[in-house]
Amino acid sequence: MHPLVTIVMATYQGEKYLKIQIESLLAQDYPNLEFIWVDDASTDQSLSILNAYASQDARVKILENLKNEGHNATFEKGMKAANGEYIALSDQDDYWFSNKISTLVNSIGNYSMIYSDSQLIDQAGRELPLKMSGLKRQIAYNSPLMYTFGAWAPGHSMLFKKEVLETALPLSNWVTHDYLLGFSATCHNGIAYIPISLVHYRQHESNAIGADLKKSKKLYQTRAERKLRICERIKILAERCCYQEEKQIFDQLYLDFSGNSLVNRIRRCKTVMKYREDMLAYKGKSSLGNFMYCFKLLFGIY
Repeated sequence: MHPLVTIVMATYQGEKYLKIQIESLLAQDYPNLEFIWVDDASTDQSLSILNAYASQDARVKILENLKNEGHNATFEKGMKAANGEYIALSDQDDYWFSNKISTLVNSIGNYSMIYSDSQLIDQAGRELPLKMSGLKRQIAYNSPLMYTFGAWAPGHSMLFKKEVLETALPLSNWVTHDYLLGFSATCHNGIAYIPISLVHYRQHESNAIGADLKKSKKLYQTRAERKLRICERIKILAERCCYQEEKQIFDQLYLDFSGNSLVNRIRRCKTVMKYREDMLAYKGKSSLGNFMYCFKLLFGIY
């Protein structure tokens, strides 16, 4: 018996690449799929394309935002409507390997989430000489503390158990949807990673979030705005964390990130120093690099 997997796709002005992605979703070799595609009030042909495929495949359900609500709200609507035991998220401009879902389902085991590597492609769909793992350190995540300073388990390559939504929803505009889903998975049974590419991840000028974050649109304009976003992110982790010990660590870290006294500075340095192996794991620094990073917190929070 194959458990039901729901593939949730959010679309907005995506007509250029949408048919290619849809064909790859429908071509998955996994035998028990549900598709929930949510259009975020597109004014191009995106909704018409979705409806055309839905009329030919009973597994497809289309939801429509009457006004533009944004990336997070659109994915949240789709995830709330999911009936599957497992959920996978789809961008509108990639295309998947046909064995993506079957490979992830067969590999997830007792973990709450699993994600894979991705093959980068250009606008025309040609493979680039890089995989995601060549740009970002992709690892397993087994502690909420590993999400303190960031993480890289991207939404387009993840599969997760529906239990993750208990902690992840409602989504927050202070963080990305995949960041909060990943953190929530660490509050259950953690995240596994398999180092094989299962998605062709398209890089183009309209990426909401591309592989190269240096080229992504910044969510802040000033250092003060950046500090606010970091503090709000830590606050969310403190509020959502299911484990009492880690929750207390996040609570204290939020206070010490928000404050700027000498006591705050010393305390946040000591906290990160104590838990640096987990908190800084995704950065991939050497032992000396992790040690030195902690002292940076005497002067700032990033």
